[in-house]
Amino acid sequence: MKTVIVTGAGQGIGRALALGFAQAGWRVCATDLRKIDETAALLGDGHLCLAGDVTEIVFPAQVVEAAVTKFGRLDCIVNNAADQRGTTLEDTSVVLFDQIQAVNVRAPYLFAQAGLEHLKATKGSIINLGSLVGNQAIPERVAYSTSKAALAGLTRALATDIGRYGIRVNCIAPGHIMTSGEAAWRERFSQAEQRIFFTHYPLDRVGHPEEIAAVALFLASDAASFLTGATIPVDGGMSVLCPETGAFRAAGVSWPGNPGGATSSPGSAGR
Repeated sequence: MKTVIVTGAGQGIGRALALGFAQAGWRVCATDLRKIDETAALLGDGHLCLAGDVTEIVFPAQVVEAAVTKFGRLDCIVNNAADQRGTTLEDTSVVLFDQIQAVNVRAPYLFAQAGLEHLKATKGSIINLGSLVGNQAIPERVAYSTSKAALAGLTRALATDIGRYGIRVNCIAPGHIMTSGEAAWRERFSQAEQRIFFTHYPLDRVGHPEEIAAVALFLASDAASFLTGATIPVDGGMSVLCPETGAFRAAGVSWPGNPGGATSSPGSAGR
């Protein structure tokens, strides 16, 4: 049986990744700073869950050692843990900036370094969880957007550096995802706010954690054996929709090609 390490697995996308790999027959080593107990209960016996801080220099090596000791091999590392704190240039101290980079960029680097010899043995893979903001920056996310752009760059750098060992490295860039479930999403955002979100997606909805997990499983499989160095947007088409089109749709007014000015229905979330 193959073994995967999933960081940031205590909730949301990370938990869906851990459960998705387990359901596919993988042995999972799941980590999180906290909230790992519920994921452990959902995974059940036969897996390993570790609480810890990915910004601690020694933690990635400790996780790799624990996983290999328990399962005997390592086939994939999924770097999902992230610090998403909003920051502007004015309010971002050097300490805060470095903290966000430590979680989002340095930790994936250290996990790759710690797992390298074991991934060589299995010709395994690394999957980094990036974000659309790595390519399309948004206000008040200066440090976060920077880190996700760097993570995409790290993905390409690692792919070219360790590809000679048969190790593939790819990145997933999700759009808006209902990380806490549809009910929580609807509670957090008003009907009007939901409609704004949907108008920027050609599929007229936002995504679900399980949809990210499905792509990760593909990237970790033999079906993706010739795919490396890629950043794959899993975003319902948001990254390819002309911003002008999204603005017209959000305003509910006409634009060439849509004389009626039709907009998306708030009820389409989770469809």
